[in-house]
Amino acid sequence: MQLPVSQAVRLIHIGLVCKSMDAARPKLEALLGVRWAGGEPDPWDLVVFGERRQFDMRIAHAHAKPTHYELIEAVADTPWQVGGDIALHHLCFYSPSSVETCKQLEAQGYRRVLGSVGDKFGYFQDPSGLLIEIIDDGLLAYLEGYYARSAQA
Repeated sequence: MQLPVSQAVRLIHIGLVCKSMDAARPKLEALLGVRWAGGEPDPWDLVVFGERRQFDMRIAHAHAKPTHYELIEAVADTPWQVGGDIALHHLCFYSPSSVETCKQLEAQGYRRVLGSVGDKFGYFQDPSGLLIEIIDDGLLAYLEGYYARSAQA
């Protein structure tokens, strides 16, 4: 399977999941030379594994040219779980044609694990377990706000 990458589709961030946001942030700041923005508990209403659910999430973002990072505290019974203290979780791509990119992933056998069919964004898992996140213009603008805050920290 091949990710439907064109010149317009680009990698936005590398997602990490941790057991404890408070323990992982300082460790990763020292390792990566970054400062995190966000990370406070925030209520989310999402479709996970085809079921609408509400839960609190802690998500922080960091900017380190040319890479951006996303750190998510683990949530049981969701795609955001971790075996150890910190783990590589997903690759996030922006697509100006995100609905079409999502359809292409599904046609190639990627299973949607976050979002509903027809959404402009979501998480997709290939049969080997790799998670790919696709985002649209709105989510890209949201993330760029966090990256700017992180760069100023």
